Amino acid sequence: MFCSIYSFSLSGIDAMLVKVEVDVSNGLPCFDMVGYLAGEVREARERVRVALRNSGFAIPAKRITVNLSPADERKGGTAYDLAIAMGILCDMGDLPAELTEGYGMLGELGLDGSVRAVPGVLPCVIAAKEAGLSAVLLPEANASEGALVRGIRIYGVKTLQEAFMHFAGTAAEIEESAAWEPAESKSNGDFSDIHGQFLAKRAAEIAAAGMHNLLLCGPPGSGKTMLAERIPGILPKLSLEESLAITKVYSVAGLLPEGEGMIRSRPFRAPHHTVTMTALTGGGRTPKPGELSLASGGVLFLDELPEFPRGSIEVLRQPLEERKIIVSRLTGSVAYPAAFMLVAAMNPCPCGYYPDRNKCRCSEEQIHRYENKISRPILDRIDLRVNVPCLPPGDLAGAGTAESSSEIQRRVERARTLQEERYKSTPYRYNSEVPGKAIRDLFSIGAEAEAEGNQYAIRTQCTARGYHRMWRVARTIADLSDSADITLDHVAEAVTYRMD
Repeated sequence: MFCSIYSFSLSGIDAMLVKVEVDVSNGLPCFDMVGYLAGEVREARERVRVALRNSGFAIPAKRITVNLSPADERKGGTAYDLAIAMGILCDMGDLPAELTEGYGMLGELGLDGSVRAVPGVLPCVIAAKEAGLSAVLLPEANASEGALVRGIRIYGVKTLQEAFMHFAGTAAEIEESAAWEPAESKSNGDFSDIHGQFLAKRAAEIAAAGMHNLLLCGPPGSGKTMLAERIPGILPKLSLEESLAITKVYSVAGLLPEGEGMIRSRPFRAPHHTVTMTALTGGGRTPKPGELSLASGGVLFLDELPEFPRGSIEVLRQPLEERKIIVSRLTGSVAYPAAFMLVAAMNPCPCGYYPDRNKCRCSEEQIHRYENKISRPILDRIDLRVNVPCLPPGDLAGAGTAESSSEIQRRVERARTLQEERYKSTPYRYNSEVPGKAIRDLFSIGAEAEAEGNQYAIRTQCTARGYHRMWRVARTIADLSDSADITLDHVAEAVTYRMD
């Protein structure tokens, strides 16, 4: 006899169908698995054998062969267990094979027959729908995640026995998720908590409005981290499309919060400077998304930027330009999204107090060596760079209410709406994404602004990348002031944030 059931294989944040072919025949009793398999997949034969026995199913003393097709694609993970077990039951005649037609199955089996949660369910269900499958059988713990996809039946099961009885009509279909409702972005406080620092707060607003990268430079205790942690609170709420894209990343990484099928607020990732390059970029023996991808759609905050290893800083070059990162391994390459807003903070010198020579005791050589930890190509990719000075004690204790995050968020949302209208027939979403060759076509630039921008390029001898980023920042400033054209004032302000 012969039976086949569909399961799924992950590649990056996408999934592809895998046909699990099972043949139970006469011959020397054995359990063979083929199809370019990782170690944890080959171990499935022991998990499946014991789970079937402990679920009350008798396995005959026959030759069992399982092939995972296509055979030229490497398969990893434990999600094939359920499909393999159900395929064996079909081939032994315990379950009519026609009942499983149009089904996809995934789930890890415990030795007691329990069906355990697996990562990457959302992209697997999306792949099942795109392939024309009618239903997916998956672990009950992943059911809410799978139910995010409309137009395909989702069934959650706790045990192998329950999966078997499902085809007798005893399992209930998981209801589709309720109407989409975004959550407020999680931020550590409100902008109204920050006294003074008007230039830094203005830069943060511009960065949030155009999805620009931001570098905050200042002495210890000046409020750099405090400001960065509040930026998620001024970003627009997630759209359904953005939420699904972020949820796919967290699903593949196995980091979806327990009981939550969907990410509803923008991520804020703040890895420590001891983070490894693999943890930052993604990868590993079985590739998984790293911090750059987990921050996609939100903020990646790198505090004490010069303390990160040089290699970890330089690896940001491609993601900051292309909004994605490609992880290459011997078994192939996978692409992960990296459309994050970089917010970095650093001190001006090793002790942190330069240029205040009453406090700073660093030599000129030490200061230059510290600054040179951040290469010019990386600085060139950061749109806004501002100094955050320490405030006098009187300013910190002074009365007065600063602008709240919700007030700033309204202006940011208005600017994002203008960008959405401007780029609706283009592949771009934010001002920061517009390439240099398209700036003249998409940005309306006044004559005085044009002359000032050109003078800036001559005066600073900036790179072409720096020149184009200045125009993108100017366009965002114009959007925040509801101006159709980039004027001289917008360019003048944009230039102050470049520090070339």
